[in-house]
Amino acid sequence: MMDNRQRGDDRGAEVNLPPETAAAHLEALAKGINDVDIIIQGLRNKVPPAKPWQRQLHAQLAEADRHIEILRLTIALERDAREISEAAAQLKLVLQNAHVQIAGGRADGWTKGAVQVALHAAWLINALLAP
Repeated sequence: MMDNRQRGDDRGAEVNLPPETAAAHLEALAKGINDVDIIIQGLRNKVPPAKPWQRQLHAQLAEADRHIEILRLTIALERDAREISEAAAQLKLVLQNAHVQIAGGRADGWTKGAVQVALHAAWLINALLAP
C-alpha cells in the first residue's frame, strides 16, 4: 500500500518553510490580492454600464469584489486553511466566469486584457493558498 507521499498527495503533510521563504510567500499573496482588487476597481470605474455585456461585467465584478473581501477576512481572522482556500477558489471561479463572458463578447481589447490579468492573478492566489 502506498502512503500519501508516494502518490503525490500532500494533503496531510505540514510545510515547514524557512522564514525568508514564508515571508516571500506571504508577500506574494498580499500583492496578488491587492493586484486583483486594483484591477477590479479600475474596471468598475472605466467600463460604463451602458450595454448589456457591460452590465453583466459590472455584476460579476461586484461579486468578485465581495469575494476579495471574504478572502481578506478569512485570512485576517486566521480561519483554517480549507476555508481560506475555498474563498480563493470562489474568487477564481467568479473571474473565470467573467473571462468566459468577456472573451466571446464585444468587449474592447483593454477590457479583455484586464479581466485576463485579474484571472491570472486569481489563479496565482489560489495556487499559493492551496492546501
